[in-house]
Amino acid sequence: MTRRDLDPAEHVRERSAAWDVLYAALALAAVVIASSVVGDLLLRSPGVPPLVSVVVSYLVIWVPLLAAVVFATVGLGRAGALRRLGLRLRPLDLLWGVGIGLIARVLDALVNLGVVGSTGLEPVPTIDGGPAVGVLVVTVLARVLLAPVVEEVFFRGLLQRSTARLLSTPTRLDARGAAVMAVITTSLVFALMHALVGSFSPAGLLVTLVSTTVFGLLVGTLAAVTGRVGGTVFAHVVFNGLAVWATWPV
Repeated sequence: MTRRDLDPAEHVRERSAAWDVLYAALALAAVVIASSVVGDLLLRSPGVPPLVSVVVSYLVIWVPLLAAVVFATVGLGRAGALRRLGLRLRPLDLLWGVGIGLIARVLDALVNLGVVGSTGLEPVPTIDGGPAVGVLVVTVLARVLLAPVVEEVFFRGLLQRSTARLLSTPTRLDARGAAVMAVITTSLVFALMHALVGSFSPAGLLVTLVSTTVFGLLVGTLAAVTGRVGGTVFAHVVFNGLAVWATWPV
């Protein structure tokens, strides 16, 4: 079967998926560029309050990602947008999410042990009283609650699902093959974004790439099997929450 043999509905579906992937790609490019530019500006501006720096560092990531989600779902209505992104929740998602979050955090600790000789979950020593309360509160809210929602809606809701739709055509892959490729691709992109927007030593970069890829594969598989991102959000909350709790400044 050739592309000309596809019925009109299939062409519309394929074009929609292609646009969604394009929105995601543009958002990721914006994230990398904005993070680099803003990060350099913050380094050159020592007078910027720490709280402002923390908020801005998250916004330069979240705003492009959320913009892509909005562009991909505009005109679909509330029900259509929720369906397009897989934004549904079932009681079992909580169980799966907690389990996968715990497994991913253990695997991350093992990767850290193998590469740098420690789990990376030790409390952070503080100097001069440590970070201000406002900075700590914003950091906890951002890492434990907001980042999991934003990143899972974008990566597993938009990018993974649109990639699977784009690949799942009679001229490309069957539904299962498309889902597998979408999970792998999205996981690698997820890891690459975290590596590019952070500042790491060579060992830290390796740990980040491996750990986030493994996490992406785990939650991506969960999203593909269930058809929902509810469980992946819970997994992300647990994964990040454990790290925040274990490394809380002392």
